[in-house]
Amino acid sequence: MFKKILLIGGNGFIGKYIAQKLSKGNFKVLSRHKAHSEGFIQGDLLDVNSLIKAVEDIDCIIQSAQFAGHPVERPWLGSEFTYMGFDAKGTQNIIKAIHYAKKQGQIKQFIYLSGAGADLTDTNFDWLKAKQIAEKAIQESGIPFTIFRPSWVYGKGDRSMSKFIWFAKYLPFFPVIGDGNTPVNPIYVEDLAQIIVNAIGQEKALNKIIELGSPELTMKEVAEIVLKMTGKQKPLIYHPKTMMKLIGFFAQFIPFSPISPSAIDFLTMKVHLANLEPEVFGVKIKSLEEGIAI
Repeated sequence: MFKKILLIGGNGFIGKYIAQKLSKGNFKVLSRHKAHSEGFIQGDLLDVNSLIKAVEDIDCIIQSAQFAGHPVERPWLGSEFTYMGFDAKGTQNIIKAIHYAKKQGQIKQFIYLSGAGADLTDTNFDWLKAKQIAEKAIQESGIPFTIFRPSWVYGKGDRSMSKFIWFAKYLPFFPVIGDGNTPVNPIYVEDLAQIIVNAIGQEKALNKIIELGSPELTMKEVAEIVLKMTGKQKPLIYHPKTMMKLIGFFAQFIPFSPISPSAIDFLTMKVHLANLEPEVFGVKIKSLEEGIAI
């Protein structure tokens, strides 16, 4: 384990789980706000100068930050509410800060939380383009890296599976966007966080891109599993993607709205992961049923 780790995105859904599993005292969380305790360091992903100080004396960086409201982009609020303006540019800024501070030889590992499908070269999705830009910046930095590409991450505090469980419990039917054939490889957030922490300082993790997820399911199968796990029997109602994108166009302007046209595209994006392992860095990846049952 390295002496000092900088966790970026430690206040987010996934980042909080990573922070819980890191050894206390050997990591700091990057925060936009003034550092309010010993475990935080002030810095802004969109301000290179603030990041120069943040990377001092750091051995390892974990970048798991994402913009507020993900996956609904709100460019009218500023570029920081988009994938390109926050994820891509923010990650590029970290690399710039490391080089400006002349610390690239000091950073022993850069761990980046990318996503499934980031290897698709022919894409119109800003989410994937942003991930590709971020991955390229890291790979060309000269810093040893570990890039994880998880599929759908779920668990307590998420913005997706919790809604599915609510649908199963309280709606007279279970809504499914599209034809129900969208492939997903759900991964329980605790498993993902432990894999990331276990990869720190691992020689076999360096300069690797690793896809993560449980065996492939369709969204129809996910819905059926959620209904089964909640003890409910309800019909699946399929909503055409075009109709949901039209609804999303108007809904995206509502504060904290969970949908937008691009979010619908994100949720129905068809990515097949071919290089999955059932156990990664000592963590056996749970099935969806096992994860929901916890």
